[in-house]
Amino acid sequence: MAERVSMIRVRGGFSETHGMSSCVTQLQYKDFDDKTRNTLYNRVYQILSISFGNQKDFRENPYDYTNYEELFFQDLSINVFCERISANNFIPRSLKFEEDKIYKVFSEAPYNEVLDFIQYTIQWISYRNKKNKDKNFFFGFMNQIFEQEYVGYRFVNGEIAPITDKNEIDSIENACNNEFEGTRTHIKKAVGFIADREHKDYQNCIKESISAVESICSIIAGQKKSSLDDALKNLQKKGVKIHPQLELAFSKLYAYTNSEKGVRHANGMFESNVTFEEAKFMLVSCSAFVNYLTANYGKVGGKHA
Repeated sequence: MAERVSMIRVRGGFSETHGMSSCVTQLQYKDFDDKTRNTLYNRVYQILSISFGNQKDFRENPYDYTNYEELFFQDLSINVFCERISANNFIPRSLKFEEDKIYKVFSEAPYNEVLDFIQYTIQWISYRNKKNKDKNFFFGFMNQIFEQEYVGYRFVNGEIAPITDKNEIDSIENACNNEFEGTRTHIKKAVGFIADREHKDYQNCIKESISAVESICSIIAGQKKSSLDDALKNLQKKGVKIHPQLELAFSKLYAYTNSEKGVRHANGMFESNVTFEEAKFMLVSCSAFVNYLTANYGKVGGKHA
């Protein structure tokens, strides 16, 4: 039989579930896959189409006859595409006239230029739209798309910024390669829960992150079935000294995950109540603490895996 050619990609579909899909499911920093590029283009196109479809949203008074769609594309031509000013810069322009040029940016340009275009466009629309009093609406909308497609950037105060810096990434990656199997397994599971674009599970990301800390503490303390609080108190007996305030901080984080409404309880907060920011904070913090404890354990001659 002739070999079939892949034609679709469905996030969370049969192919991805059974490991047969080419969909990217990891956080995207240095490039975006084709699906993400198309999704970003489609959403920006929708924003432009809807915004310019109702010009009065940009007008403070009824005597403003500015064509904001033409103005935007004139600005785009000069400030983004850096075209030489000529009579052509001021001919009537529209989304329909420019859509092929814009799509080419999203489909072919480096990821940083895609972000440049998005930032310029969303800033332009947001700051000139008079009807929408909440100036964060457009930024928030794009952040939802970034999160959906697991783009490693967010609008922060109107500017696109990375949500995780290199040090944080390195910390997570080091924890994923921890010498103790149980500890690294928890971190890897946590990464999987936060990185799955179609089935994000921030609740379980937090649970696995704190479980990784519980695991390494139990290993060092020599207590296979102890709570994190108990294991933390016994680290010093094994020669691993940590600052009392640091011990208290992780004890409180552990209490947070085990509180009556905590993420470890089946009847606790629903996943929708656990934000990406909380999950990311716990994953990064727990990864860093795992690395810290593992290194200190090695310094005192601890038994390695």
